[in-house]
Amino acid sequence: MRIFYLAIFSVALSVAIMLLSIATLSGFKKEIEQKISDVQGDFIIDSGRNIESGEPFPIDNVDVDSMLKIQKIAGVDRVLPSASKACIIKSNDDIEGLLAKGIDSASRHYFKKAYRVKREIETINQNGCWISEITAKRLNIDTGDLLTVVFFVTDNNGNSRPRARRLGVKAIYSTGIQKIDAQMILVDQSMLALFFPEGKSYTQIEIWRDRNIENPKLRIDILSALPNAYIRLNTLQEYNRLIFDWLAILNTNVIIILVLMALVAITGMSTTLLILIIERTSLIGLLLSMGARTKDISKSFVLQALIIAFVGVLMGNLLTAIVVWGQNNFHWITLNQDIYFIPYVRLSLRIMDWILVDIGALVVIALSLWFPARYIRKIDLIKAITFK
Repeated sequence: MRIFYLAIFSVALSVAIMLLSIATLSGFKKEIEQKISDVQGDFIIDSGRNIESGEPFPIDNVDVDSMLKIQKIAGVDRVLPSASKACIIKSNDDIEGLLAKGIDSASRHYFKKAYRVKREIETINQNGCWISEITAKRLNIDTGDLLTVVFFVTDNNGNSRPRARRLGVKAIYSTGIQKIDAQMILVDQSMLALFFPEGKSYTQIEIWRDRNIENPKLRIDILSALPNAYIRLNTLQEYNRLIFDWLAILNTNVIIILVLMALVAITGMSTTLLILIIERTSLIGLLLSMGARTKDISKSFVLQALIIAFVGVLMGNLLTAIVVWGQNNFHWITLNQDIYFIPYVRLSLRIMDWILVDIGALVVIALSLWFPARYIRKIDLIKAITFK
């Protein structure tokens, strides 16, 4: 009986690891995508002249006003224009180059709802700013301290000139995405607009998808609402290409795990069936001498092995369900947030994933049993009867 239990355990563990690998990758992607979406939206409209890691170009206010009608498109939850501008911040001890992002009252409401803020702030006036925990530690500053923020503006002669503002730290936040936290300082939108050319107050429009309304043509509908200007539309994935390219690499790891676990299940079941046949060689010889067909004997052993595989798959599903429930409720496994962006993984597994893995495991195991089952045809009748 020990071989039965070992075979069931082998299949159960293989199925559970395959399911948990998919659940981990899917949950990891969803958590990071949701975190970035809370900050930047699901679609970002900005100037077509922008380059990666460069200071964003402003958009004409007339074009911004015309694009606010995107709010009426089915599948759009909210539309918020915002501004970003490169700056240098200086504390008493150090200086840092960051990207200042302007936020208004609506943005602050959603931002405070989505992320951890060290101190509750009811309002931010033009003399206040929010900084991340990473920046606060790097510059050795805390809430209530003063910062000098320097922006570079272009004068009428085309020359770039520095303009400074003294801002108090009103709050310290953490999005959990190091790439964002290490680069962004939040300031009042009306204050930031003072450093843009006349008639230009924003550098991007952020659009959030309505999760309750499915619109497969949402991107096309948004594109049709754009004015005939040098403006582009990016998805969240396109706007944060480096992060999502890194996530795409993780797919390879999951594929490797799936292949390895499938090989473990195949090897385990093939070995189990072969051992069952060898242990019952005398019985097989007796059945053959009584006129039983080799084909029927093979089917009986294969059926027995499939029952073991089926029980193993069920136990693997049960084990997966327990781990998913426990991880999502008690966060058994934690992560280094500085490296992986999130403190723990919320496992996510679709019903279709369960079905595909279960059916795939049973089909692959069933096909792998064909080879050891053919061993019965090579058994010599006389030797099988006297086999001990």
